[in-house]
Amino acid sequence: MFESLPSELILEIFSFLELTELHQAFSSLNSRFESLLYHNWTPLHARLTSKFSIPLDKFSFRINNLSLIDWLPQDVLSFLEQSNLSQLNYLTIVSTNNLYFGQPTNDLIHRILSLTNLHKCHIKLSPTLYILNKNLPFSSSIYHLNLSMITLDMLFDLLMHLPKLRSLNVWLNSNGRIFDRNTYDQYYCCLNLKKLTIGLHNDIKFEEILFLLPRMPVLHSLEMLGSVWDHEFLNSNHWKNILTGENLFPLLNKIKLNLSIRYTTRVPHMDLISSQFNKEIFHRTHFSITFDRMFWFYLRCLWNN
Repeated sequence: MFESLPSELILEIFSFLELTELHQAFSSLNSRFESLLYHNWTPLHARLTSKFSIPLDKFSFRINNLSLIDWLPQDVLSFLEQSNLSQLNYLTIVSTNNLYFGQPTNDLIHRILSLTNLHKCHIKLSPTLYILNKNLPFSSSIYHLNLSMITLDMLFDLLMHLPKLRSLNVWLNSNGRIFDRNTYDQYYCCLNLKKLTIGLHNDIKFEEILFLLPRMPVLHSLEMLGSVWDHEFLNSNHWKNILTGENLFPLLNKIKLNLSIRYTTRVPHMDLISSQFNKEIFHRTHFSITFDRMFWFYLRCLWNN
């Protein structure tokens, strides 16, 4: 029954199957399926673990969505350098291997920025992402970026080489370094970034957030989550400025906050903290602050204009 279908319909079915499944199901059946499998330009998506068993060189030029799962860093880099990935649009790299720390991550990011048609990229690695050589290639094709842990200085260097970036999902980690705004280009702005989702890890300072956000003047959507220690996250004036925009990002119309703040010094009275947030702007944006008597404050906000 299936073999009686026209080739065009079979190729349409092929486009919905993951590459390894497709190869396992239709290779070595007969000459017609061999021809349909290997000799056409139908876009493919592939989810490849480190132990794949397909002739990847016969398919790489057709892959537009690629996930590399638990590959060693040298294998990922070799594959990206040697394969014909001219149609690659969406790349995901996921690994818990600590061998990525330092130079391997640096080389990987350099190579990813050199992929000329890459539109979306998701990098989820165990160690904090690290850029040693700041002379990065410029990528005018990447519009969407999703990153695991990275420090603000590394993120800043990366953003300066992604001028068309429209959405960013990132986890910030201080990695033990002290924030110094004088080390950054004070005039740089992400002129196309409309959506920011930012995860905050422990010792990130609110000062770093206040440095980053004003450089995103066309931001439409802001989401922040995570747990932090800096008590400046309980400063109502900071949040008032962000919620109202204060002429920094007038297009902002969606805010989601889910933050836990560890108050490591003497805890002020809950009523005093609550009273600071008793303003119309906080009520209008469904902003709330609660306290669990165990030195944790919780900030929540869900506003969609």
